[in-house]
Amino acid sequence: MYDLQHKRTFLRRTKMPELSERDFFIGSKINIFGRQFDIVDYADEITKSLLDKYRKKTFLLLKSTCIPHLGAVLCALIDSNFSINRGLMVQFTPEQVKEFLKNKHGIEASSLLMNQLIAGPSIGFEVIADNAVQKIRLCKDQNKGCLNENITAPLVNLFEREDMRIGIYCPQDEEEAEQDLSYFFNPKNGLQATIQLKNSTLGIIKPHCIKEGNLGRIISEITNNGFKITGLRMNLMERVNCEEFFEVYRGILPEYIPMVAQLASGISMALEIVATDDKKNSYEEFRQFCGPMDPEIAKMLRPHTLRAKFGISKTLNAVHCTDLEDDTVLELQYIFKILDS
Repeated sequence: MYDLQHKRTFLRRTKMPELSERDFFIGSKINIFGRQFDIVDYADEITKSLLDKYRKKTFLLLKSTCIPHLGAVLCALIDSNFSINRGLMVQFTPEQVKEFLKNKHGIEASSLLMNQLIAGPSIGFEVIADNAVQKIRLCKDQNKGCLNENITAPLVNLFEREDMRIGIYCPQDEEEAEQDLSYFFNPKNGLQATIQLKNSTLGIIKPHCIKEGNLGRIISEITNNGFKITGLRMNLMERVNCEEFFEVYRGILPEYIPMVAQLASGISMALEIVATDDKKNSYEEFRQFCGPMDPEIAKMLRPHTLRAKFGISKTLNAVHCTDLEDDTVLELQYIFKILDS
């Protein structure tokens, strides 16, 4: 890496096993040794000509009726070689829906869609793949052209379901995709993460699980075992924020430094989680469902838990859950509110 401003080498060539070529595209954010970098443009025309047609971005909006099937949607995308780069659960106001639908035509701009977005929370995602807009559009429209691409088979199967075709909005072309992304993920437009902070708890799916392709499977495990998701946001947390978030473990857990490094190593997904049975304590139920911190112990004592199924080590243990019940609101507010300020 070369520092253009100071005209000097910033970082010599070095191995970064936590990064892959899929992490590098225009608009991407990457962490290198705890420092966040934004990829804003190609360094030269040769690179642009080689890569510009690949790793295209598009936007997906899951309406409230589709949120219970979030895990299935993410599995279909990931198994079709899409990367999930950004995500946020919001509640549209009527004014925000009108602004979002401005300049759109046809069924995507209908009063039905407006009512669907106002009726409950929605989740927006920025997803990346080769020819992303076209692939999703063809699959949703059940166009025979998408059947020729084997990698989209899971998406074809997903959109065979009428509830999925109705429950997922996607843009018509790349220009509209860029407009949707610019509106939805721009904080100035007032779309804020939804959290209820009532009998809820925090869960964070760690970067290693997302890179291993297990995001959708973990979400499905959560929603199929007595929990619902009432808040969602994807973050690339800077190291200083990770240190602050895990401050309570400093000097107590020997894994503190690698825990910080893991959370700062890539995109994570933060969830506000609520037990579907409102008589149950969401914090206690989800903590039990995550299992012991050490996946090896979890596999022996509680093999049905998330850490037993998806964890690798004490540091790469799939999910973070709040340790103390009194800290649930504090952690939720830190992730969903304070990081925004």
